[in-house]
Amino acid sequence: MRPPDHIIVIGSGIGGMTAAIVLSELGHRVTVVEKNKLPGGLMRSYARKGMDCEVGVHYVGAMDDGQPLRQIFDLLGISGRIPFFRLGDGGVVDRYILPDMTFDFPPGVDLFEENLHRAFPEENRQIAGVIATIRSTIQRFSLSSILFGEKTEFNLSTELQPLESYFDKLGCSQKLRSILSVPLAWIGVGPEECPLYLWSSSISSYLMSSWKPVHPGAHMADTLTARLRELGGELICDDPVLKIRVRNHVVQGVVLKSGKTLDSPVVIAAVHPKIMIRMLPEDSYKPAFKNRIASLEETPGIFAAHIAVPDDKVSYRPYNTFVLDDAHALHGGVTFFTMNKSAKQGWNVVSVLEESPFEKWMGWENTTKDHRTRDYRETKEHEANILLDKAANVLGSMPGAYVVDSFTPLSFRDWMDSPRGGAYGVCRSVSQKFKTAALHRTPIEGLHLVGQSVFAPGILGTALGTLRVLAPLIGHDTLHQKFIDAGIKGI
Repeated sequence: MRPPDHIIVIGSGIGGMTAAIVLSELGHRVTVVEKNKLPGGLMRSYARKGMDCEVGVHYVGAMDDGQPLRQIFDLLGISGRIPFFRLGDGGVVDRYILPDMTFDFPPGVDLFEENLHRAFPEENRQIAGVIATIRSTIQRFSLSSILFGEKTEFNLSTELQPLESYFDKLGCSQKLRSILSVPLAWIGVGPEECPLYLWSSSISSYLMSSWKPVHPGAHMADTLTARLRELGGELICDDPVLKIRVRNHVVQGVVLKSGKTLDSPVVIAAVHPKIMIRMLPEDSYKPAFKNRIASLEETPGIFAAHIAVPDDKVSYRPYNTFVLDDAHALHGGVTFFTMNKSAKQGWNVVSVLEESPFEKWMGWENTTKDHRTRDYRETKEHEANILLDKAANVLGSMPGAYVVDSFTPLSFRDWMDSPRGGAYGVCRSVSQKFKTAALHRTPIEGLHLVGQSVFAPGILGTALGTLRVLAPLIGHDTLHQKFIDAGIKGI
């Protein structure tokens, strides 16, 4: 790719910033345009009453030396600038609580296998099959294979089968399925529709290594912003893109809400596909393209409450907790709890998240974040108090605890431009495999789509998807050499 005069990136989440930094490192002049006042997308935490509330970065996987996320951070030049601590030193990364059992998700495949055998002694054959799949996934889980087409053993019919069918073939019990399906909470699709490869990649990344940021998510967003500016990139905030300019099916640049026009032969849209298409002139694509995007099914919305707890009353927990309503609650019946140390002396913050359908909040669909109605606020407060009670059930007595803040699918919609408040973008389901297979491609020359909808959600999935889009754009050899120049081994 010959360096054009200018490249525009729409959106400053992990997808947009990954694209912007890599392109800047290669000598391109890059401008990132962000609709919000502050950059970062789902990475950015926010402060209330002196305490930080996390939005989308709770913990990450595959961050050890030589593992995919660490290699991506090395490529971006931010490793060491964003400190993490390893989860699982006490033998627990995640604790799963069911009505009649507790299961600990530990660090590493060997310990995971041991815990499964201990919990399900009658299912040795089924567990052996699951562990074989995970080990195979980890063996293939490298940037070389994902980005540069290294030959791997990949059976399309097997990898795209629903997770539920995979469990059926192994003969897994319902309770074993529940335990194995908990990581789907970070994908936004249930086992009956989740492709096997998506589940195996997700669970494998956390078994490779699990890490939690030392600082709030805002630090990650600000570190990426500083890196972009260090490389000469420009960031425009609080001035949304209204239109993507197109002439004869070739991108020309963008028009901002302020009226400012930016020219560019390359525009990378790190936004939801349905938001991108609203920015395009209708004569720039065929109706079939619009219909395909419009028919994409969304992932569910999330309701979250951030709860302040006195650190002398409630002990800090260095692991996450998932509570399942019952053994059949594989999707929609999981509540997630995580505790973060607060900068406010004497307090920690417990974040509680659970699925919340957009339909529940549609009565306030036409309100904006600055003009919510009283009944909306009352409903939000009621839901937050329910999560406060659930936290007390998990953590024990919490005298002095109180709700700092909460957010709904409408909060997600307004902050992230997610049309129905979906927390994980487009649903990467088996039934949508043809609609999502080439989601990054657009019928407009020079316009490219990245973000969590393109490949997989999460920091790792979004960054990987972005690099997969960039590879043919800038040249596989160029990207490969960039990894080598950054001193990254095994590429």
